[in-house]
Amino acid sequence: MSVAAITGPAAIYREEQLFGWWVYALLAAMMTFGGLGFAWTRPLDPALPRHAWSLDLPLGVLVGVTLPSVLVVGVLRMTTEVRPGEVLVWFGWIPSYRRAVALAGVQRVEVVRYRPLTDCGGWGVRRGRDGERVLNARGNQGVRLHFADGSCLLIGSQRPEPLATAIQSAMGSSC
Repeated sequence: MSVAAITGPAAIYREEQLFGWWVYALLAAMMTFGGLGFAWTRPLDPALPRHAWSLDLPLGVLVGVTLPSVLVVGVLRMTTEVRPGEVLVWFGWIPSYRRAVALAGVQRVEVVRYRPLTDCGGWGVRRGRDGERVLNARGNQGVRLHFADGSCLLIGSQRPEPLATAIQSAMGSSC
């Protein structure tokens, strides 16, 4: 048997979320202004050699094109997958952050509404004011996992009830 034939346990639940539209609009504006800034810094004097741009060209390309592209590909998408005995959460099409949560230590699963800006300072990989770990991409709903050690993890979801049901099912199948 080849290694390629070995697959992990099948997902019980999978949810993919994109960040809010305004994040992508901001990145498009960055790319536009980066491109305009690049065009604006071109030497106007034809007597100057093309290499007279110094640091303007690489900086304009980095901020205006490369940074937004890396953010879109590496960060701005959250995938939540529930498998028997674990929950996986990762960010990006090419995952830049990946978290596997073993369900063995979970004592309680709760569907919640929260205030992303007030409670944890926004969206993404966050830590709330009370030390709670938060993984979210958009909206104000999620599932809070309460662990035996007293800690909590909030996973943002656009469909929190099916996510909670899948987690409870995965907890039962891990025993």
